[in-house]
Amino acid sequence: MSYEDHYETLLAEHYTWMFRIPFDEKVAEQRALLECAGLSQGQTAMDLGAGSGFQSMALVQMGFEQVTAVDTSPHLLKELQQRDHGDRITCLREDIRNVSVIISVPVDVALCMGDTLTHLGSLKEVEDLIADLADGLKPGGKLVFSWRDLSTVPTGVDRFIPVNSDKDRIMMCFLEDHEQHVMVHDVIHVRTKDGWQLKRSAYPKIKLSADDVRRAFAAHGLEVVSEHVERGMIVMTAQKAL
Repeated sequence: MSYEDHYETLLAEHYTWMFRIPFDEKVAEQRALLECAGLSQGQTAMDLGAGSGFQSMALVQMGFEQVTAVDTSPHLLKELQQRDHGDRITCLREDIRNVSVIISVPVDVALCMGDTLTHLGSLKEVEDLIADLADGLKPGGKLVFSWRDLSTVPTGVDRFIPVNSDKDRIMMCFLEDHEQHVMVHDVIHVRTKDGWQLKRSAYPKIKLSADDVRRAFAAHGLEVVSEHVERGMIVMTAQKAL
């Protein structure tokens, strides 16, 4: 199953809930992460794979004047629009690989956060995305990526990972290692008036190392200016030359 189908048939309606903390707290967390990654106030920003808008809302709070949230999920974009009471964010339903459609004029910042990169089909697609985004940045503009390096996948019972639970929902995932990618199986039990209902789906994530991304940045004239690991996620910022 594609990641688009996985989100629409299963994950989108549970996406915000699975992060365990209230939406506003998650936005504050992401604002702190972006500031740590070297972002400050700017004019234009693109949030690729925006989901329900944690990073988009953080960018608005940081003072960015024009923020565009890009995602393939109508459910998640609608959720973001409902939270954006000041209509400060432009929502665009589009595949993030279609950069020529997404960025019509150069921007100050482009984000691709929360493991979105590993949803792409191959390292080649990641490299192509970086090349297109480099062209779409203003001189001195920045890219900020975050993703989980799945090169080493847990084995045995450690493959089974609890995600979140409350009185009405229980979610876990388990990982299945393949040569070039990892199959992520999401399993959710939902309480209904007729009892517990099991929902499940699976989709592939590619294996992507920090070296892979550094090489792609360098190949397209982008300098890595910040890099750290936050809760198991690599966070890397690259800047275009002035």
